[in-house]
Amino acid sequence: MFQCVSAVSDRLNFLGGQQSYHFLMLGPESAGKTTFLYKLKINGYKKADVIQDMAYLKTAKQDPGYHFEEFSSPTIGQYTIWEVPGSDVMRPLWPMFYRYLHVHGVFFVVDAFSEKCFDLTQENFRRLSEAREALFHLLNEDELRVSVFFLVLNVKRSTEDAARKEEEEQEENALFEMLGVPEIEAMAHLKMRFRKVVLNCSNISRRDSNWENILKDFRKMQLQVNEV
Repeated sequence: MFQCVSAVSDRLNFLGGQQSYHFLMLGPESAGKTTFLYKLKINGYKKADVIQDMAYLKTAKQDPGYHFEEFSSPTIGQYTIWEVPGSDVMRPLWPMFYRYLHVHGVFFVVDAFSEKCFDLTQENFRRLSEAREALFHLLNEDELRVSVFFLVLNVKRSTEDAARKEEEEQEENALFEMLGVPEIEAMAHLKMRFRKVVLNCSNISRRDSNWENILKDFRKMQLQVNEV
């Protein structure tokens, strides 16, 4: 895998010296990362198609586990995204990506759409505790100390009812608290390069203004970090 990361990095550096931003997409298993990546990559790609295609790759044993795609944006120009699973097998390999690649930004995706994410069970608290620990660890890794972080809650809102919307927002804020957002935002050296985001990963596209706004925020934060 090191050879793969290194080879792609060399290829990107060879392309005429043009600035290209590199993002890592990390987070717990089954949080919606692969759906997020390919909804951005393929216009009109349905979530069901993503699930079907990924299932086929895994059955055919052709899926490398991680996924890599190249993009362009009127906001920041060329950029790439590496999406790496959060399974027990792949989590120990996360450092391989940010130690051999200059990572400008990290999208840390957490499930906030399934019923289990709000279950007050020991298993769910363990899952959230592991996500919190991983997030804080990444924020303090030497290789990522100048990288911009987006904590993404992957939600699925299915109602316009005002009362239910307020309840959903309270649940999301509770998840942010359990993931340590208040502590992060209280530390000046972390707050300036950190944002929390709520979005539906199965209903996103590069043409979505929300996505371009995220990239604009990334660029602003990166400039601030580089000035320090």
